[in-house]
Amino acid sequence: MPLLYSEAKTILSKFAGAGGQCPGTKSVDLFVREVLQFMLYQGSYGNERKFCFNAENGCFTIPYELETPLKVKVDGRVGSVWDKWYEFHSTSILDGCIAAQDALFEDTNEYSTVYDLPTGGAQIGAVPTIKENSDCFIIIQGEDPTGREIITYHNGERIVGEKLTPVWGQNVYTQSTFGRVTSVYKSITNGYLNLVWNKPDKYLKGFLADYSPLEQKPAYRRFQLTAACACKHSLAKVSVIGRIRLKENYTDNDRIPFDNIYALSLAGQTINANYREKIDIAAAKTKMLGGVVNQENSYKKVNPGLPIEVYRPLSGGSIKGVNR
Repeated sequence: MPLLYSEAKTILSKFAGAGGQCPGTKSVDLFVREVLQFMLYQGSYGNERKFCFNAENGCFTIPYELETPLKVKVDGRVGSVWDKWYEFHSTSILDGCIAAQDALFEDTNEYSTVYDLPTGGAQIGAVPTIKENSDCFIIIQGEDPTGREIITYHNGERIVGEKLTPVWGQNVYTQSTFGRVTSVYKSITNGYLNLVWNKPDKYLKGFLADYSPLEQKPAYRRFQLTAACACKHSLAKVSVIGRIRLKENYTDNDRIPFDNIYALSLAGQTINANYREKIDIAAAKTKMLGGVVNQENSYKKVNPGLPIEVYRPLSGGSIKGVNR
């Protein structure tokens, strides 16, 4: 299973600077990111991963971590939209797939939510996954079902959109009915924050998005299935093998793409040796890292049986009893 970011900081902090530094310092955060970039470009196992999405009407939204879709497989009909964003697997193997350029085309716009609101609009709710500070907030901007921009007042202040204060253990909903969300702004939070929709008159609820603690202005890419690949059903499961990219910031409980502790240590030692201008040591460590990476790639990719997969939603708490 991929390592936690806090674990990576503990492993690499002793290689930061000239003689090691405390894991909680900003310089260690920067050093860890440099090491992860180095491993990514070395071709370490984990730079390509399998993601599973639910496509609604032939369209699905991808997270920031998925940089380039490479291969795609439409797995057929599903019953309802998930109450989470996507599934992430440690494998990079996918049978019966086709090249992404033959299956997908990218929407030129960016979106603040994973799914769109239902027809006729709905109220929008913010659901924290852990207890949040009293100054936590989220501002949702958009239009009502008639297309008019939503403007509200919060504590006497005029706001374009509507401002919510998420409360642990409560579902806090907007007073306005939104027909379309145009943008979202949230404060830095302690944990993940779920965005849901609610139609109280019809007893319907649904999932819209899931935001990480450090995310403030969410903007996601969307892809549309080509006519040749689009499922005839409105909802379909889509599996994607894609090249990943590193997030701009990680919290301690986030997973990094890699799980090889030895390779991570070698990468840290290599960069440390370069800083200290120990070119011969850096070259030796780079060669050792290349050998470890090749061995890991060979071991994990050559599998005569079914690939072992680890399910982990990178973004997404589970909300019970939601549907579409």
